Amino acid sequence: MGTMLENMGEKQSGFHIDVGILDNDACALEMISLLLRQRDAAIRIGWSDTNAQYTLERMVFGPLSDAVTVKVIVLDLALNGISGIDVCRQIRLRDSRVGILGVSSYALDQYRQRLALAGAQGLFSKQEILSPDFVNAVHIAASGKSADVDHGFLSVEEAYARLHAVPKVAHAGISARELEILGMYARGLTTGEIGGRLNISCATVLSHVNHAAQKLGVRKRVEAIRICRQRHLIQG
Repeated sequence: MGTMLENMGEKQSGFHIDVGILDNDACALEMISLLLRQRDAAIRIGWSDTNAQYTLERMVFGPLSDAVTVKVIVLDLALNGISGIDVCRQIRLRDSRVGILGVSSYALDQYRQRLALAGAQGLFSKQEILSPDFVNAVHIAASGKSADVDHGFLSVEEAYARLHAVPKVAHAGISARELEILGMYARGLTTGEIGGRLNISCATVLSHVNHAAQKLGVRKRVEAIRICRQRHLIQG
């Protein structure tokens, strides 16, 4: 998948990487945790969540009392009630140090560009977690570098700077979820398909679109999409 790999060399005595994992599937969460620990003694699991809200409370809204400062977050993209891309963006807007790697059981092409724009350092299929490439990517992301330069993923600092460089006037107060939905419409998805992918109702999808249109001062979805394209807020 064009992953930029580095020879990590011999591990220093006492060297370790604390990793946080977010996956709404408890079995997958345990599998990822087990595989990472088995494949590299330097990797420690700092925390694991099945609920995105817990992760956001750790990383965005204020650390939980038992929070461990992690160097890398392994983030499933198919979550309940919120997309992993939205979680990534919220974390990156707040944090300029932690590396973020997305994982998915679905086709990666539908996520790759949006995840890169949201501030992650790489994207892997869940099957690739079994490979040495993924463990190597954890080390690369922990060092703050991009684990997949070929697909447009930036380093931690570059990704943080890019998100903060977008003028606030360009956003017009539009939320990350509203932009995500407009972007999906721009790529030709239907309301039902968008709701299915994001695990939300069609009514909620349309509500997000209406709110975005109001913020942009337009009445039609196509006009909102056109403006967001012009401002380079969405792709498609």
